[in-house]
Amino acid sequence: MKKLKKRLHPAYIWLRYHFGIAGPRRIAATGQRIAATWKWIRQMSHSVRQRRRDERLTVAVDISSFWEPLTGIGWYLYRLLEHLADRDDVRLRLYGPFLIDGEPYPQAVVPPPEGPALEVVAYHVPDQLLFSRGFIQKWLQKARPLWIAADRNRVIFAPNYVPPPAFFLSRGKRVATVHDLGFVKVPWTLQQATLEELTAKLGQTFRRAAHIITPSRAVRQEIVDAGYAAADRITAVHHGPGQLSTTTAGEVPTGCPKAFALHVGTIEPRKNIITLLEAWEQLQKEGADLPLVLCGRFGWKSDELKAKIEKAQEEGWVHHFGYVENSQLAALYESATLVVFPSLYEGFGLPAIEALWAGAPLLASDIPVLREVAADAALYADPETPEEWVRQARLVAEDEDLRADLARRGRQRAGVFDWQRAAEETLAVWRGVAR
Repeated sequence: MKKLKKRLHPAYIWLRYHFGIAGPRRIAATGQRIAATWKWIRQMSHSVRQRRRDERLTVAVDISSFWEPLTGIGWYLYRLLEHLADRDDVRLRLYGPFLIDGEPYPQAVVPPPEGPALEVVAYHVPDQLLFSRGFIQKWLQKARPLWIAADRNRVIFAPNYVPPPAFFLSRGKRVATVHDLGFVKVPWTLQQATLEELTAKLGQTFRRAAHIITPSRAVRQEIVDAGYAAADRITAVHHGPGQLSTTTAGEVPTGCPKAFALHVGTIEPRKNIITLLEAWEQLQKEGADLPLVLCGRFGWKSDELKAKIEKAQEEGWVHHFGYVENSQLAALYESATLVVFPSLYEGFGLPAIEALWAGAPLLASDIPVLREVAADAALYADPETPEEWVRQARLVAEDEDLRADLARRGRQRAGVFDWQRAAEETLAVWRGVAR
């Protein structure tokens, strides 16, 4: 009867219902869980207080791009962090798409750089807490905007156009890098999902950001002309050279011709491959021995181009190698008779810098951003006039002295672009808005 009364006691029923307690040992175990949970909460609070006390310039950085293989924007952010990592006068807090460190949440595909200025903010949830590890992890992830806001970073940096939703509650000054206005200038060349996202969200970036960074003066002027932001709220910071600047050239891909014109980039409408195909078809008819080599995967809206390229490959005047390793790409740049860059629109134009760096003669679209980047180290042609590309390509192919002069000027011009300078200019923008 006494045991029955004990089992019917309300406190006993409550404890057993919530914690499965059936005796003193389990009560003791629950006490240990409560103590472990309290200790973990104190550790979490202590880490937040420590971050708040930091007297350096504190910058929250969205590193979500590191959870995928690095593309242009991912490499841009990686290089900035790499060249700021050793500083002792700034603290860059790196926030990925998850606030949890450990299973089942995925780790970054590309680990961020390391250094005294960098701190990856992620919390470890141990086992044996009062509630299940999975429950606490889900709670932390849902409360991610609150935890990020609690760190009180003075600057919020969005390297990819739009700050992520997790930064919404943070009160620091916002700085965003807007890499181009393709969604306004050439909307028909974008993927529909990208176009819709930028159209819907980029206006908020221009309204809320204390400052905008662009990779070129051309994009800065486009933003001003479109009325999105005043000139004094925008700073143009040129990128540094591409990753090929630190790559040793290997061998060109098997089947590559000895003399060729090279195009590097994803095959999609903005890259304007159609003009190249029309121009090189004409060169082929005129008997020119200068095949076109294309390096890059087929992208969006490329079905028609794919058919044309396959036909040209069968005829022998186009070679499409798709994606190639960096060592092969460096060898292609160094071996090319001519690098062609016919884009309809660019925000910066990294392949142009790679060509200049390799000392490859460059023939580029006559658009403002490429004039800004390459200056007098390239020849130019109207992106929508194939006849100009035919004429300029013949000029370069037939004039060895011109090729040597373009190579010399290209190497000189490439020296202007430096990631250390880019990082310091970006830091200057952060300091400016923090003041």
